[in-house]
Order: sequence, then C-alpha cells, then structure tokens
Amino acid sequence: MLLGGKIIVASASVPEKNLLVDLLRRAGHQVVAETSDMGHTFRRARSLFCDLVIVDANLEGGKGLKTASIITEDHLAAVLLLVDSEVFPSARSFHYLIRPIYYYTLIPAVEAALLHWQRELALQEQIKKLEEKLETRKILDKAKGILIDRLKISENDAHRFIQKEAMKSGSTLRQIAYEIIKQELPKI
Repeated sequence: MLLGGKIIVASASVPEKNLLVDLLRRAGHQVVAETSDMGHTFRRARSLFCDLVIVDANLEGGKGLKTASIITEDHLAAVLLLVDSEVFPSARSFHYLIRPIYYYTLIPAVEAALLHWQRELALQEQIKKLEEKLETRKILDKAKGILIDRLKISENDAHRFIQKEAMKSGSTLRQIAYEIIKQELPKI
C-alpha cells in the first residue's frame, strides 16, 4: 500500500539528500523541500504543511534529534530519523532508519511513518470531537438543572424545552443551554 505524502528532507550531506530525494520520487512521494539546517527545516515544516520530515540525526553537529523532537512536539509532521549503526535510546521514540539507505529499507520506513501520522491525526480529531460532546453534555445538564429548579419540571421536560427553543430559533442545543446558564448567572 503506497501512501503518497509531502516530504521534507533535512540533511547536511548533499549526496545523501540527493539519494533520498531520488528514491522518494521514484516511489511516488512529493519532496516539497530540501534543507540542511535546523532553522530552515522548522520554517519549511511550518509553512508547507508537510506529512513527513526526514531528519539526519547528525544535522548541524547533532541537532537533528532536537529538530525531530520539536517537530513532533509541535505536531508539524511525522518524523523519520536517519541514524548511524548505533541507535541511541532517545532515537527510539521516533521512526528511525539505520544507514546505509536503500530503496527497500527507506520506502517501508517512510510508509510506516506516514501511516502512523495519519492514524495519530485521526485519533486527535476523534478526541477533539469527544471533548466537544462532553462539554456540550455538561452545558446541557447544567441548563436542564436550572430549568428543573426554576420551572419545577422533569428532566425530560427540561430537555424537550431546550430542543423546542433550539428549533424555534435555529440554534443548537448547546447555544440554547448556554443562554439559559448565562441568564441564571448573577449580574455583577
């Protein structure tokens, strides 16, 4: 399964960069930028909205790991870290590829990193939706409690009241519930 993606290649080694770009393009990926330092890599990652940044761990004398960490923490893109034969413990928190680079090792590593990134984005979106639902539920429950106390009605009747008001005004249940809560707050 080929997952095409927009990729930034960050390496100070021109021959390695050229090899990576060639292999990625042959596999159908779009290389949107080639960088050789940390600052340029950040600027390109923030402006190009890429899917993956391939970072040489030795970038700028060892700042590749820091670059990878910041890109990951800021949720800018997936990261594939290029490392030498020894994999240091801090590199294990990333997708990584041990040199030398070959087509048959690079492409599966890229696809795994892209797949993981897509799954992470989907999970983040799902979490955001669930948090919004929970917040809406809390607001609705609070508004229903106010209506129950104020109008001496059942919870079902309070819910129906909010639904009817939402339909009449073309608003959401959350907006109506928020208005009910806002009216109940003491004036300062």
